[in-house]
Amino acid sequence: MPVFGTMKKFQDASNTNQDGFQRLDENKLKISDICQYVLDQFEPIKSRPSMNKLVRFHTTNKYLFLAFSPIHLNKMGNVVANHEKLPASAVVEDYSGCLIAALSKHPTRSKHANALRRMYGHFYKKLPKHSQETIERQIFEYQHGRNQLSDTLRNLTVHTMDLDSMYLARQSYFLLFSDKKAVWKML
Repeated sequence: MPVFGTMKKFQDASNTNQDGFQRLDENKLKISDICQYVLDQFEPIKSRPSMNKLVRFHTTNKYLFLAFSPIHLNKMGNVVANHEKLPASAVVEDYSGCLIAALSKHPTRSKHANALRRMYGHFYKKLPKHSQETIERQIFEYQHGRNQLSDTLRNLTVHTMDLDSMYLARQSYFLLFSDKKAVWKML
């Protein structure tokens, strides 16, 4: 049985897509699937607390958490920083509460656009002006409901790979919110 029990808290979100609207396209993961994946990845850390593993988990999921709850992402970052020098087991316990709270929030277009802009900020200076304008326009259009998240992610993924940005390439956000067919084509 998973550390966090059933996914009851997330079942209400299972019929909601990443934009906060009803019904997911069959090529996209449900929010409940994404939450379950994250919790499954966290379970070994919860059962055998390790600060190194917690830092890696947090770093890998940073933009995913930003799309769910920027407030909880900040709280989680402070917990991981462990300013009080608590034992790993106490830090992991505090983190798990923040994680559950973060995943209980619904991603919105605005939160996704914020995450996209933050990712884009890692490499925009390395792009030619026309590529910068294209990505900025795509993020703006996504935020205002004129295109799909997967379209913008596909473009960001291409630039991430071209610029060899391993930090961004390791982000779970790319995999979990992308169109499944597009991901398989890239692999």
